[in-house]
Amino acid sequence: MDGTIAVFDVVHAKFLHHLEGHNMPVRSMAFSPVDPQVLFTACDDTNIHMYDAEGKNLAGAMSGHTSWVLSMDASPDDAAIATGSSDRTVKLWDISMRSAVQTTANHSDAVWGVPFRPPDGTEIAQNACLSQTMEIVRRWAGAIIPDVI
Repeated sequence: MDGTIAVFDVVHAKFLHHLEGHNMPVRSMAFSPVDPQVLFTACDDTNIHMYDAEGKNLAGAMSGHTSWVLSMDASPDDAAIATGSSDRTVKLWDISMRSAVQTTANHSDAVWGVPFRPPDGTEIAQNACLSQTMEIVRRWAGAIIPDVI
């Protein structure tokens, strides 16, 4: 609950080390599909972090949400991540620029899921929690979208 992430070797059932950098609970994590050493995290402190999970280093940070970041996913090509927040927005982040390139702010409640859709990962299904039900609100075509929807 303090924002610390414990890293384990699951093959040998052994604790390896902690990753630090967040100061509130981490809500969501995703490993890079291209480089499994890179871990993305989303936290109640409104930040998204990139870690070198093996080397214990904070490799980068992104901010832009105004409330808890509840969900995230990495695109299959590792070019972008999507985040959903209790600020009722979904953001698409360009990993190389470490900045948000797209925001959708028309949700009526917190966004609890933003999975990239297989097989090519060019769409994001945005799930908003409305009255304890999950529904797909919108799909974005393309991994990076230049204009605000």
